[in-house]
Amino acid sequence: MTSLLSPRTLLTAATTALVASTVLTPTSALASPPSYRVVDLGTLSGGAGAATAMNDRGDIVGWSTVASGARHAVRWRNGVLTDLGVLPGDTDSAAVDVNEFGDVAITSYGSDYLTRAVLWRDGRLIDLGTLGGENSEAIAVNDRRQVLGTSDPADDMRHRFLWRDGVLTDLGQEYFYEFTADVNNRGDVVGGFNVPPRDYPCTCVGGLLRDGVFTQIGGAALGINNRGQVVGEANGHAFRWQNGRLTDLGTLGGSRSWATAINDRGVVVGFSSVPNEERHPFMWRDGVLTDLTGRGVRVDDSIEDINSQGRLVGGREGRPLLFR
Repeated sequence: MTSLLSPRTLLTAATTALVASTVLTPTSALASPPSYRVVDLGTLSGGAGAATAMNDRGDIVGWSTVASGARHAVRWRNGVLTDLGVLPGDTDSAAVDVNEFGDVAITSYGSDYLTRAVLWRDGRLIDLGTLGGENSEAIAVNDRRQVLGTSDPADDMRHRFLWRDGVLTDLGQEYFYEFTADVNNRGDVVGGFNVPPRDYPCTCVGGLLRDGVFTQIGGAALGINNRGQVVGEANGHAFRWQNGRLTDLGTLGGSRSWATAINDRGVVVGFSSVPNEERHPFMWRDGVLTDLTGRGVRVDDSIEDINSQGRLVGGREGRPLLFR
C-alpha cells in the first residue's frame, strides 16, 4: 500500500463480492504479533529485488533485476514469479501497488529518463499516457480499478490524475511542496505538504489536498485503509488518525517513530528507534507497540506493506521477502 472522485462512492457490486469472498484470519488471531517465518520470494535472472505491496488474496508485487542489471516489475502469485515487463523502448520498470482484481500499478522508465504510468491487467501493459507533458508516474490502484498517479501537463507543474477505463482525469496541481502517498477504495488520498520549517500530513477529497484535519503538526501521512484510518508521522512520532482524532503510537524507547502502512483491521506497521537510536520495525495493534525484531524480523529488514491476514512484505539485502 494509495480519490479521487467527490462525492465518495461505494465499491461496485463485483468488487464487494470479491472482497467479501476473501478468507480473513479471525481478528483474535492477530491480537498478538506472531513469530514470522521469512520466505525469500525469489528473483529474475539478475538476482536482486524487493516486494513493495500485497493484496488480501496473496498477490505480491515489486521489482527484480534481470541479467542486464535492469529492473523489471514483477508479481509473485502462489509461488510463481511473473515478469511484467517494460513499455516498448523503455529499460526499467517497478510495480508499486496491486488491487484485489490483480491489477498492478507500475512506473516504466526510459533510457532518456522519461517515465510513464502503466497498468498491468490480464497479461498486458497499458500505457496510461500523460496530461500533455512527457512524464507520468503511478502511485496506487484501488478496487474500483482506478489508478492514481502524477503527470506533467504541457508547460505546467506536476498534477495528480485519476485513470479509469482509458480516461485520464486531471485532479489538479501537485505543487512543489506537496506529495501524494496512498489512496483507499472510498477515494480518500493521503500525502503531505513540504512547507518549511515544518511538514504537514494531509488528506485529499476530490483530488484536492487539504490539511484542516492535521492543523499544526509536522510530518507526513503515508498510508490509509478502507475504514478511513490514516497513518504516518507527526511531530517525530508514528500516528493513527481517524474521525478527527489523532493517536500517538509512541516509540520503542527511542526518540522517533513513523508508521508506513495499515491494513483494514487497523493493524499498523512502521519503524521506531530504540534507546540506542537503532531503527527497529514495529507492529501496533489495540494500543500495543511490539518490536518485530523479537518476532522473526531483522533490524535491517524493510517492511513495505501488511495485508488483512497480517502478512508482511519487504526486502533484505536486495532480496524480496514475505513474512508469514
